[in-house]
Amino acid sequence: MPVRIAAVAAAMSLIFAPAAAADATSPSTLSVDGSGSVMVTPDVASLSLAVTRSAALSSAALSAANRRVDAIVGAVRAAGVPAAGVQTESVDVSRRTVRIGPRGDQHQVKRYVASESLSITSATSIVGRVIDVAVRAGADSIQGPYFSFSNPSAGVTAATTAALADARTRANAAAAALGYTVTGVQSVDLDPQSAVLPGASDGATAPVATSAPATPTNIHPGAQEVDATVAVVYTIAPA
Repeated sequence: MPVRIAAVAAAMSLIFAPAAAADATSPSTLSVDGSGSVMVTPDVASLSLAVTRSAALSSAALSAANRRVDAIVGAVRAAGVPAAGVQTESVDVSRRTVRIGPRGDQHQVKRYVASESLSITSATSIVGRVIDVAVRAGADSIQGPYFSFSNPSAGVTAATTAALADARTRANAAAAALGYTVTGVQSVDLDPQSAVLPGASDGATAPVATSAPATPTNIHPGAQEVDATVAVVYTIAPA
């Protein structure tokens, strides 16, 4: 009986020896999250322009709106907006009943209202001029500008570099506090959570008048924050 117990003990030592050896060769690791951000100036601006005209006939209302839209498109194209930067958003023709005449002697008439809207996309450097020429050409309302980037990943590389530097700084400090030193990188996960990508900013309604403003419209795109996060697993060893 003592012999069998000794044999079983020997077999167990052989089974666990490779596992212990593998654990001995696996490096210790330290997982760290890092974050970084940069400020980037938008280079694209978008506007939404609208025109509304009314007439006794639907065809007359639509024709009037078409003429005004054609004038606006010609004006913004001359201001430097490319053909690809002009897009029709909607065309609507509807019949309405309105009251006309002096109070107490009003009567109802049917009128047709035609509305058309355009989306205008240009460089931020000319968007103020685009607003002015659109107003001069007869735009009834302007919404915007809304800012964005011609390069969807604008600033992301710089923000990621800052996030990696932040992770390494935190890893060095944590390892030193534990009596270890960082020896390498085992893995890197870019954007471990949903990234906040640069996108369009909220726009305000631009003033609209029947003639061009005496003072040119100046637009200030400012800068938008672009953030990045990383999750890094570092290998560490006793200092």
